[in-house]
Amino acid sequence: MIFPLGALLGGMNALAQRPSTATNDYWAVDAIFSKHCLDCHEAKEPEAKLVLESFDTLMKGGKSGPVVVPGKSSESLLLKLVQDGIERDGKKIIMPPGKRKKLDAEEIAAIEGWIDVGAKAPEGIRIRELAIPRIDPKVPPRKTINALAYAHGPKLIAVARYGEVELVSAETRLTVRKLTGHRGNVNAIVFSADGKQLFATAGETALFGEVRQWNVDDGKLIRVIEGHRDSLYSVALSPDGKILATGSYDQKIKLWKVETGEEIRTLSGHNGCVFDLAFRPDGKILASASADRTVKLWDVESGQRRDTLSQPLKEVFTLAFTPDGKRLAAGGVDNRIRVWEISDTAAETTNPLLHARFAHEGAILNLLYSADGKTIVSSSDDKTVKIWDAAEVTERLSLETQPDWPPALALLSKDNTLLVGRLDGSMQFYDITSGKVALPAKPELVRVIPRGIQRGIETRIKLIGSNLATLKEVKSTNAKLKATVLTDPAPMANEAWATVTTPADLQR
Repeated sequence: MIFPLGALLGGMNALAQRPSTATNDYWAVDAIFSKHCLDCHEAKEPEAKLVLESFDTLMKGGKSGPVVVPGKSSESLLLKLVQDGIERDGKKIIMPPGKRKKLDAEEIAAIEGWIDVGAKAPEGIRIRELAIPRIDPKVPPRKTINALAYAHGPKLIAVARYGEVELVSAETRLTVRKLTGHRGNVNAIVFSADGKQLFATAGETALFGEVRQWNVDDGKLIRVIEGHRDSLYSVALSPDGKILATGSYDQKIKLWKVETGEEIRTLSGHNGCVFDLAFRPDGKILASASADRTVKLWDVESGQRRDTLSQPLKEVFTLAFTPDGKRLAAGGVDNRIRVWEISDTAAETTNPLLHARFAHEGAILNLLYSADGKTIVSSSDDKTVKIWDAAEVTERLSLETQPDWPPALALLSKDNTLLVGRLDGSMQFYDITSGKVALPAKPELVRVIPRGIQRGIETRIKLIGSNLATLKEVKSTNAKLKATVLTDPAPMANEAWATVTTPADLQR
């Protein structure tokens, strides 16, 4: 019979132990696991199927069942293994095994005390800090754009930067609000289908990854989801909006319930960072792109791997399904856009490679399909952005050379406009048909209220028209008439306010 190896902790002689201290602090216990256990009890190939990466996996237990009995430390296999060990087939089993350093009395007492008060779930979010020297920059750091997302309903653009997400109106191109508090680089973002929620992934290197779930209308934080042990680089939302998938530098993919933030399962199999994720439009298959030079296809319901697409020669950074879900495109460091035909089951040997086109002189950073599936957009670290005919992956046009790497892409306005975000913090709008810069619509004035003003005094007037939200200045054919645009209230799409002053001798 196989016993779970507990938390790979250390045994201590009972006579040398201090009495247990009652505590509700799961995080203190988790720190002990992190120090002693995770070499053998992380989600990837866990010993005896016992995973100690979170409270939920600990309480689930291992191959032989639960290892914690809440309120009864003396009956908990976990404590027995780390305290005095257990006898099995004439041998004593104690954790950690062999010559590895055992737990000290305080560590054992912390685990015992936590179990005895009920082995309660952690409260709140654990805040971890890296102990590294502070180095102040000599120049202002760039506000790099790492990712872009577009919500058709509210016509909002989400711009992912370090520590924050900026929400920008697609119509006025002005900032609506900023969603702050993210720890580390926000590397990936996704809107819900109705545009009412935004999910943003970030994290601290070698510590944790986090997803912040935001309410778009008022900018309020709904919840913070943690579970990965390194920064997050990818996120995808299932078509029905019920499942969130996250990919991390810890080589894991996790599926979460959107409604509660509860973890559904962990998908293990990649041997490198998971750089991108995409649900097939039917929600049954999840595709993942990794630094291990593969694209993997996963069954969402069971969590089983369906296929590994291993044709890429180097790291894979990006992937995208066609709107009908029948094809999958991917690109990365080997400079090629590859397109596979994906079967309904996505089983091995049923997903043939259709195209492998040399696309850029540098690594491909991002790919996306247009809503009609007829166009592919690609960007590269050679500072180029290209538009492709999707059917045969033939180049249609190339945009102007970008001033810096363009890792972020988004299609707006029924796919007529392409937005490109760059590492230097700048972004530009392009007409996807001509490839030219798409300028904002010119403001137009329809009428002014009131229609007349009195000479010699300052008068507040209302301007009515279109495209007025970006209004900065009002000019008159008469140099003696001075007008100033008011910022309170701020100009809106169809109206703005200004003050007008005139000399008393101005002609009628």
